[in-house]
Amino acid sequence: MLHPTHEQHFMKKVKPIQNGRRPSRQILQSLYAQMMMEYAVFEFNRERLLRKIDDSLDMHDKKAFNEWTEAYKELMDEYKDGKVLFEQGYKLELEFV
Repeated sequence: MLHPTHEQHFMKKVKPIQNGRRPSRQILQSLYAQMMMEYAVFEFNRERLLRKIDDSLDMHDKKAFNEWTEAYKELMDEYKDGKVLFEQGYKLELEFV
């Protein structure tokens, strides 16, 4: 799945909600896949909005600039406290900004 040191770091972030058992490989893989998807969606949207902001500046379009800047602020606000993923009694807290 991961390089041993990355796997250890990942395992430290996975917390049981009720029991203290070690999560199964399936649970870890599911959380890892969800984590990668969340990061990919965040990065895609962040980069897209930054490009839109740059384009509106290049075109001297103040209205578009204000709209894209507001959308960027909303995205950053949505992710500022991170996200928590849940899978079969385990949680994984993600940080974005």
